[in-house]
Parts: sequence; C-alpha cells; structure tokens
Amino acid sequence: MPPDDDLIWRPLGAADLDRVEALHRAVMAGLGPEVVKPETRDFLADMLGPRGRMVGVFAGEALVAYGVLQHHVPASDDPRAAIGLPFDVPLMKLAGASVALAYRGRGLQRALIAARVRLALDGVAGTPPILFATSAPANSASWGNLLAEGFAIRAIKPYYGGHLRYVMVRNTERMEQEGHMLLDASATQEQAALLAAGWRGVALRDGPSGPSLAFARPAAKP
Repeated sequence: MPPDDDLIWRPLGAADLDRVEALHRAVMAGLGPEVVKPETRDFLADMLGPRGRMVGVFAGEALVAYGVLQHHVPASDDPRAAIGLPFDVPLMKLAGASVALAYRGRGLQRALIAARVRLALDGVAGTPPILFATSAPANSASWGNLLAEGFAIRAIKPYYGGHLRYVMVRNTERMEQEGHMLLDASATQEQAALLAAGWRGVALRDGPSGPSLAFARPAAKP
C-alpha cells in the first residue's frame, strides 16, 4: 500500500456500509450516469458481503476512499463473448472506486486498482482470473489509471442503461512497440473501428484538443 503515514488501509465489511454509501453519494454529486455509474445501497451491501470485497482507505475514523472487487458478475456485464475470452476461466470485475475530493491527487485511485489486482490474484494456484473493468470515455482519470496499471481497452459498448463504456481487461498480451495510432478520447466511432480490427487501447496521451488514446496491435506470437 502507499506509504501515506496519515492513511490506514483495511478490508471493509458489512459494518462499513453507511460510510461507503455516504462517500459514494458525495463523490457522485454533480456527475451523471454517462460518466460514473450510480450504485444502489443493495449493490454496495452485496459487494461488502456475499458477492464481492472492498478495500478502504481511512484518515482517522473517516473513510476517504474505497475500491470494489466483484466476484459474482451478472450475465449482462460479462464481456467474454463480445471480445472472445474463454468462459472456462473465472471472471472478476473491478467494479468502481471513490475518492473523497480532499484526498484526490495522491494517487489513491491508481493504488486501489493495484490493491484489488493483488487481492484477486492472492492465493491463486491455477489459472488466474480474468480481471476487467468498465470506464466512460469522458472519464479519462479512471481509464488512464487502469491503463497505467496494466489494463487494455478491448471494446467500447453500451452499459448500464445505454451509456457508452470502454471494456478494459488486465492485459497479458505482448504489444507491438511501433506503429501506434493516436485518437482523441471523444472519437469513439473511430476507436470502435480500431478495436473491432483487433487493436488495443494501451495508453493515455496528451493530444492537441485534450486527452487522447494510444492504440497498438498485439505482437505476433513467436
């Protein structure tokens, strides 16, 4: 975990539900579902209990950040058929994170991604699970951190009532180092065409009009 002397990291449980919901509602203030998916109290309770796990970050007694790892992914969220991933491998989802406004800029969102990857892989003796996440094209902070932690964009499709999302999978492929293409983050139709042709979104870049996305092809297998 990050060496912030004033912050405490620990797993969250059912007793933390009120704090998790309060932080989620505070973070969602002013954000629409086209940017971040609003969660219900029942969903958060499930993620604290039978269907997931959460990692929390505290400043004293105050919960200032959390990340969700979902073990039981509903069929409506499952990306495997759309992007050709095997169904005989376990699937887990990085299903959201929240960071209090006063604690942004300290790398907590990215650190929560890394923490949940470790949690998902901890104790795995056989084939590791497929780890995926979704992120809105307008939310470059979210998908930029996922890319930085080794995820790759594999598709772009409607989720959560028809809102466009990147489908991001923890990457185990070797990518070509040359011939990258750069597209503006708002150019979703052009991105979809590249993704359908087998390219991967691999890095956040500064473009002439704002955030841009670098695309690469998977390298040929030896």
